[in-house]
Amino acid sequence: MNIVLCGLPMSGKTTVGKRLSIQLNWTFIDTDEMIECAYEKEFGEKLSCRQIYRKEGESFFRELENEQVLTLENTHQSVIATGGGTFHVQKNVQILQDNGILFYLMLSPEEAWKRTAVKGIPAFLEKSYPEQAFYAIAEKRLPLYAASSHVTIKAHCLTVEEITAAILNHEEIKHG
Repeated sequence: MNIVLCGLPMSGKTTVGKRLSIQLNWTFIDTDEMIECAYEKEFGEKLSCRQIYRKEGESFFRELENEQVLTLENTHQSVIATGGGTFHVQKNVQILQDNGILFYLMLSPEEAWKRTAVKGIPAFLEKSYPEQAFYAIAEKRLPLYAASSHVTIKAHCLTVEEITAAILNHEEIKHG
């Protein structure tokens, strides 16, 4: 069994995921890091997801993302933080659902945008109207997260510690 975290950018997937992996003594996997490592291995250049997306384009990036999710098919006792586009591909969703419990860290688009804007505008957003592009993407992704997840956690009103505790206290995790 795995714990899979999904949600909008800046919803806490990586932070919560790392904390969970320490507490459970499980492996932490970040699909964004997997993409970056795969790119470096194939092309000999170390780039961030943002840089890969800018340099190679969306379709290349999504294909690389899909390839990495496929490698998770036989993964166990891992906490997996997923990238935003992962849930646009049904095969990705199926692999993750079949191998773990999916937790949706729900954060309002407004709060996610606020946190994202502070960190820097992601490459996947249109440069001229990044905020509107972010909301358009959120509008597409939120129903996918809600429909694909086994459990929804309202992350906007909880601390990292509270989110971690809520996941650890889930029946299938406690008795899994």
